Amino acid sequence: MAINFEKFAQEGNEFLSRLATSLGHPEEKGRTGIIMRSVMHTLRERITMGESLNLLAQLPMFLKGIYVDNWKYQEKPANIKKKEEFLDAVKNHQAQYGEQDFDWEKSTEDIVKIVLRELSTYVSRGEFEDIMAQMPQPIKELIHESLEI
Repeated sequence: MAINFEKFAQEGNEFLSRLATSLGHPEEKGRTGIIMRSVMHTLRERITMGESLNLLAQLPMFLKGIYVDNWKYQEKPANIKKKEEFLDAVKNHQAQYGEQDFDWEKSTEDIVKIVLRELSTYVSRGEFEDIMAQMPQPIKELIHESLEI
């Protein structure tokens, strides 16, 4: 079976368009990609390697590439315990990836919730529950609220 990179690109562009629209900026696909990457990488840093592999198994190819980009093995997940620490980590990634001055007209918390909700298109509720099981209560609540929007 041949690998169809055009299909992956098309699916990725469609997902980014949906996410950009959900974020209220349909014309900002580049910045939307940075936000998505920032949320995914912050989540990746907070869960175990095994849980990351379980999550990866559910993601389509275009999201797998974003998830694993610049991934460094860590023995233990990052020690992020408070919702504010999680949101700050997202903002730090956002700045690291080159986007910090755009006014999204939404809080970082709302942006994270929208990204997680859109990811739930591909990630099962059970997988999100497994991820939440590894989180302290404030971050668990953030993820849970994301899925209820």
